[in-house]
Amino acid sequence: MSPLLASIRPELAWEPFTPTRKSRWSVEKAAHLYRRAAFGAPWDVIEAAAALTPVEAVENVIRGRDGIERFEGDIARLTLGTLESNNSRELQGLWMYRLLNSPHPLKEKLTLFWHNHFATSHAKVNSVRLMHSQNDTLRRYALGSFAGLLREMTFDPAMLIWLDSNTNRKGAPNENYAREVFELFSLSPGHYTENDIKEAALALTGWSAKDEQPFFNPAEYDAGEKTIFGQKGAFTAGDVVRLALSQPACARFIVRKLFRELINDHDLPPDALIEPLAIEYRLRDYDTGWLVKRMLSSWLFYSEASIHQRIKSPIEFVVGTVRSLSGTISPLQASEVCAQLGQSLYFPPNVKGWDGGREWISSTTLLLRQNVAFEITKGRDEAARLDPARLAVKYQAKTPDQIADLFLNMFVQQTQSPAREQIVTQLKAEIESASDRPFAQRENQARLARLAAHLVLALPEAQLS
Repeated sequence: MSPLLASIRPELAWEPFTPTRKSRWSVEKAAHLYRRAAFGAPWDVIEAAAALTPVEAVENVIRGRDGIERFEGDIARLTLGTLESNNSRELQGLWMYRLLNSPHPLKEKLTLFWHNHFATSHAKVNSVRLMHSQNDTLRRYALGSFAGLLREMTFDPAMLIWLDSNTNRKGAPNENYAREVFELFSLSPGHYTENDIKEAALALTGWSAKDEQPFFNPAEYDAGEKTIFGQKGAFTAGDVVRLALSQPACARFIVRKLFRELINDHDLPPDALIEPLAIEYRLRDYDTGWLVKRMLSSWLFYSEASIHQRIKSPIEFVVGTVRSLSGTISPLQASEVCAQLGQSLYFPPNVKGWDGGREWISSTTLLLRQNVAFEITKGRDEAARLDPARLAVKYQAKTPDQIADLFLNMFVQQTQSPAREQIVTQLKAEIESASDRPFAQRENQARLARLAAHLVLALPEAQLS
């Protein structure tokens, strides 16, 4: 555990953040909220959030912007064509369109979180319709009850195919889902036995996917008595879920995973820090909306133990950059770029999902991210409407110092960064190198803005959320 996390007092960690003279509500903290909970936001949105109270800012993120109903209508029309195509690339593009444009980015961020939790791959399911249906279920429960989500996933057709429930029959049980529902979906290793898995597999017999629907065949169900977690009964699939949810380890496990997603992805939180949330989460029937709001409102969330303490996933990096630049990009192009960086929507590497954290970063992926940043900020594609030069004009940043500060503020909120002087020097060198060419002031400003945006996005700090 890092000294930063060790310094947090558990009894105060989850109390609502209240500004003081020593710890003010600021654009830096507002930007942290939007970066962590909404993939980032345009600078004017960050400034507007900083003018609110912390409570109001969090409420806005939880609620989403106006226009959700209209956006969902647009999505419904796009979905029809995607399902008819039965093309996984089109399916990826549809979700990327949501990630880039949704008025409710927190819901999309948590849908992505649950996709990684219940990691299911199109590579095996091989049905755009079933993968899309599962994605809709994850979104529906993204800020709802984890208890309801676990029940839904147990009978989800894509999941039934993914974990071989079609071969889980009376007399020849397949233990795949029984193992993963305990190990990866609800409890984590050490909180169940091999016998619990074997008995749970019997309770899950009879379920399969048929005609793109969950199907139960009573003839394939083992109706005998089972013993799970020391309890005896003629348990069914629903009982397996109920018994898992009844274990105190379940709430702790999900709270820890959301801690890693929203607070800090590399420091292991002590039990004393997790337990208060885990107890109430379980009492509230696993109300994820309550848990997320509590985390985003807390002293811990706005502390040094949280700010810039997570490594951005490829999707967070790409989507966050586009959202921060107030631009648009082809969803298909964006999803392909994320796949090149190691995160292909609907194709997690295995049932554990993406490991995340430090696994996102290597010398190879850092170079790829720099290349992606260059492509995003070069401003040559009119169709992309993703030109940093527009923002330099909007915020009247003209000199190398002003332009460097604009993009350092926008992407990392660190105008005191040690890299600032180097960036300013490079911008001045760019002016010098072009001194013999008759650039207009506006064109010079545009070149400097694009270069500054690229240089900031290539910084180590820009890989952190």
